Order: sequence, then C-alpha cells, then structure tokens
Amino acid sequence: MLENLLSKIENDGSAELFFLLAGSLLLYAAQRLYAYCKRAISRMRLKRAIKAYTARKEGINVLDIANGDPEYTKENIFLREASNLGRPKGLFISFPEKQLEELRKREAEAGYSGIQRAQFRPDESFNGTSDFSELAEITGIEDLVERINKNKVAVANDFISKSSGFHFNGEKYGIFDFRQTRFGEDEEPGVEINLFRTDYFTHRVFRSIYRDLKAEGHEISKVRYWDDDFLKYRPFLTSFGINAVLICEGIKGREIVLSKRSTKVSGENSLYHVTMNEGLSQTDKDAFGRVDLELCFKRGLLEELGIDDDLYHLALRTAFYDFFLDKRNLEIGLSAVFEIDVNFTTEIEPLTGRDKNYESAGFQTIPLHTKQIARFVSAHDFVPHGLYVLERVLMRNGISIARLGTPAVGAMEND
Repeated sequence: MLENLLSKIENDGSAELFFLLAGSLLLYAAQRLYAYCKRAISRMRLKRAIKAYTARKEGINVLDIANGDPEYTKENIFLREASNLGRPKGLFISFPEKQLEELRKREAEAGYSGIQRAQFRPDESFNGTSDFSELAEITGIEDLVERINKNKVAVANDFISKSSGFHFNGEKYGIFDFRQTRFGEDEEPGVEINLFRTDYFTHRVFRSIYRDLKAEGHEISKVRYWDDDFLKYRPFLTSFGINAVLICEGIKGREIVLSKRSTKVSGENSLYHVTMNEGLSQTDKDAFGRVDLELCFKRGLLEELGIDDDLYHLALRTAFYDFFLDKRNLEIGLSAVFEIDVNFTTEIEPLTGRDKNYESAGFQTIPLHTKQIARFVSAHDFVPHGLYVLERVLMRNGISIARLGTPAVGAMEND
C-alpha cells in the first residue's frame, strides 16, 4: 500500500512538473511573440509616420531657420535697419519707362492724381548706386543684371493689368542679415535681424527671377539647411512677415480660426491659410523710429480682423514661435499665436478691418481637438507655409504633427 502510494505521488509529480515546465515555456514564447509583434507594429507605425512627415515636408516645402524654445519673447527679437555709411541700405528696381508711360496714361484716364498714383523708386543697389552688378558678385549669378531687366518688364505688365494679385506698390523690408543668439543665464533664444528697405515691385521682380532659376534647377532652390552662406542670396530675401493663428473661446471650448484667402490676393485659387498674415512695413516703427515687430503684429490683427488695442490687451497669450523660409517663393516668415477668451463668430467676425474683405473670403472655426482638425486638414487645400504655421501652433497646444494626415497643399504663387 505504502509503496503504491509513493509511486503514484512520484508519477503525478513528474507529470505536474512536466506540465509546469511546458506551460512556462509556452508563456515565455507567447510573451516573446507579443513583444516581437509589438516592436514590429511600432516600427511599421514609425516608418509610416516618417514617410508621412517626409511627404508633408516635401509638400509644404518650408525650411526651419530658428525655433523658439518654446517661444521668442518680443524683447529677444532685435530688428534694425542695415546701413551704408549711416544711410539705410535699400534695394529698389525702377519701373520700366515704356510701361510707366502706359500706367500714367491709365491713371490719368481714371482721374487719379497725387498720392493716388502708384509710386516707384529709381534703381538702387545695396551700395547706394544704380549699378546692380554688385548683386551678381554677391550671389554668384553672373547674368543677374540681364535677368532683372527682363523680368521687370513682365512684372510691370502684370501691375498695369492688375493681374496675378498685383494691385499696389508699397514699401516694405527685406532681410539683409540674420543671426541666432542666446540671452541670460537661462540661455533664452533670440535673433538679431538687419533689414534693408525695398518695395513690392522689387519683391515681385526678384520672386519672378527666383522662379526662373528654380525651373532651371539652380542651387538657390535646393537649400536643405539654413546657414550663413545662404545669405549671399540676400537680394532675393525681399519679404518678411508674421503668420499668426487665432485661438478663441467657442461654445464647446477653445477653437482655432482659419481664413480662406481671397482670389483678389491669391489669384485663381482660394486656399485656407492662417488667420492673419502681415508683412513688416516701414511704417512699423515706435516713437523713437525703431522698427517694432509687435506694431506689425497689432497692425495685422487690426487690418485683417478688426482687433483694436482694447481687444488686443484682453489677450490671454501672444507669442512668436518659429522663423522659417518658404522655399516656394524664398520668403522668410515668423509663426505666431494670438489667444483671446472671446467668441470669434459673435465678437470678432462682425468687426470691420481695412483689408478684411479684400484679403479674406471668409473664416472657419475648428474645435481645438486632434480629430476635428485632422479631418479638416485632410479635406481642404492649404497655402503651404500656412499649413506649416498651423502645425507649429498646434504642437505648442499638445497636438502632434504626426497625428495629422497627409496634407492637401495648394500652389499659392501670387501672394
């Protein structure tokens, strides 16, 4: 009896040990398989995310220049006019004489006089002379003078016919020099920017030349990283502006506001864009004659949205984020946000602004949630660099770029 009992215990123990070992091995194998599958899925998602991000970067065609961490304070952005022996540096291309005669004739027929007539400057290069050959030396583009003379005629014809969204000629600023720096013990990010004076006609001429060079495969259009060497192309950097997204308080929480650009500005295509897009002007100066970026910001909000000083001072947040290069037109921009605790539809949209109806064909509010924004972005065409700015603002609000679908970007070539 006792021997049988001990034998049974021995046999049953071996079986239990076998099943215990077998179960442990199966559990280990299952865990390894689960871990492998998890890593494989993660790799697949990462590859898709990288592929989507690469496609977005190629579609948006924007190059980062400098990024705030997480933002730039107004005090750490220094804007100055570059000078030549005490005289502000300027770059101006004169309006061709033949086309100017035609323009003056049309203005006279329309009854325009004095300041109602378009104003243009004589030829002026960075060195203060009318000789543009120094620009060919700076850029290394040997036939640049010939290109200027050719393209200014075509752009002048556009101005006369008011085509391609070209309706006026105002003075503006270009970027002569751009330097990144750090301030204080906390190493807060900052930039120092030297500006040159120019006008919209000159800007359009150089943009036209840039498109020709890009079509020819010139290296100017192939820049992949921003460095000081790229500043040799400073004659082409005739534009600098603020691109801001407005965040308001909606019925169901915070909302972003997007504008739909008017065809008067964008030409044939009406694309979605940031809420406010304003170029730095020679009027954006404080009482001491210093260039003031915040004045440009406030002017853009007033002219394009009707937000005056009273509303501006109610802001929950104003911030400047990222400097970038729009490679489609070789223009430098700065992303920004303006957040205010008011309802856009009832409090801001009814306001009047000088350029509100001219530059915008309407506005769209979207709840500040990933799914709603992703659906809207996937279903609509955007100004390429406007989509870049939107992503940068969303990133600071906890919405990842990777979560948004492949962008639908339009070729807005006329703004």
